[in-house]
Amino acid sequence: MTNTNDRGVQHRKQRMAALRKCMGFPHVAPLTAGLNFAAVDAQNEEILVGIAKKAILDRCDTLLHCYECVSAREVDQTILVYRTPAGAELFKVEMVERSKSKPLELITTDGKRCFTIDRRFQLIETKAPPAAKLTKALRAAKRRYEAALEGETAENATWDPQVVIFQTGPDSMAA
Repeated sequence: MTNTNDRGVQHRKQRMAALRKCMGFPHVAPLTAGLNFAAVDAQNEEILVGIAKKAILDRCDTLLHCYECVSAREVDQTILVYRTPAGAELFKVEMVERSKSKPLELITTDGKRCFTIDRRFQLIETKAPPAAKLTKALRAAKRRYEAALEGETAENATWDPQVVIFQTGPDSMAA
């Protein structure tokens, strides 16, 4: 179930708005966007499977912020649900900055796979940055995200149908 007036939801909207901005999305995602943004409290296997099924049915990859509990203010982990011809893969990801003039990208926590948004706002896989540059790129991405987060407030983080916050699990994902 999604409650758009809850203070925790407002905080999560603020984080999603900053993330979307850093990844190069316009303020309101275009109709052709191939990436949904979501947040969930206390994720478990059942919720992740449900979100993966929803991504497959919607034909839209999903970037998921996971929080330890309802009262958590910080993201515990970020998971990418990446659709494949056989279903979907789930990866723990982090943001990475390759260039100050380009949007942030996503990289798996093992550093082997990297994803970016193309000009049609579809998620595509790209070559991962070299391991020698990864630490610097991760720190730069974190600084940029934190700066974007300071520029967003819960009041101006407008609701977008591509941002979904699941509070109770896959049975209530019609948000």
